[in-house]
Amino acid sequence: MELVAGGLYVFARLTGLLMSMPVLSAAGVPPWARLGLALPLTLLLLPASGTTPMPTTLSVLLGAVLLEALLGLLVGFVMQVVYAALGMAAEIAATQSGLAMAAILDPVSATQIGAVGVLVTWLGAGVFLGADVHLYLLRVLGDSFQAVPPGQVSSLAGAAVLAPLFGTAISTGVELAGPLTLFVFLMNVAISVIGRMTPGQQLFFAIGTTLQTTLGIALLGISLPLLLRAWLASLTQGLDAAVYVLRAAGG
Repeated sequence: MELVAGGLYVFARLTGLLMSMPVLSAAGVPPWARLGLALPLTLLLLPASGTTPMPTTLSVLLGAVLLEALLGLLVGFVMQVVYAALGMAAEIAATQSGLAMAAILDPVSATQIGAVGVLVTWLGAGVFLGADVHLYLLRVLGDSFQAVPPGQVSSLAGAAVLAPLFGTAISTGVELAGPLTLFVFLMNVAISVIGRMTPGQQLFFAIGTTLQTTLGIALLGISLPLLLRAWLASLTQGLDAAVYVLRAAGG
């Protein structure tokens, strides 16, 4: 019975993480695939997860399983908040470069976003998986079974980290899109000044939009590697927040 209860606890925490962590929680990933991934990971982690308290009643067992699942969901959502900074930067860049009107269906998130957002979303997913950030997050969760054994989650107080993390993600997204935003602003100012000097020429409507879009795409292509590198470095904040949430779960 203790082995079965321990397996349920480990499976619930893992499943919660897989259902909410970046990339794997995308609408394009079938739920059965996440459950299928959680099963072998449970078998791997169960022997090293420590002792499991014997549940006295069924209600105690179900309550502990629910807390484990909520903890996993919270850890994944914490990482999702930091991950979303890239999408925010992409949408700002698309709006500033005049490409936000060209909305297409993103198969990863199953939503309509701009062409730039789709491109950056796919690149971000590749960087996230290529840099093994998902494996680091799974390792953090696996190590948490030593600090907080299965069935002994007593608090979700770590959720308090979400408030400052939202602010950090917003500021990161704005900073990532900052160079392109500044460039478009200066270009519009220059076109406006030239237009005032030549009132008979409608420069903004004649060349402003085309110039804004063309140069915006060019600058985005040049700065995209640096943008992805800076965003990848910011993901360490999500890993640190995940560690904090898991440690706080022990009370």
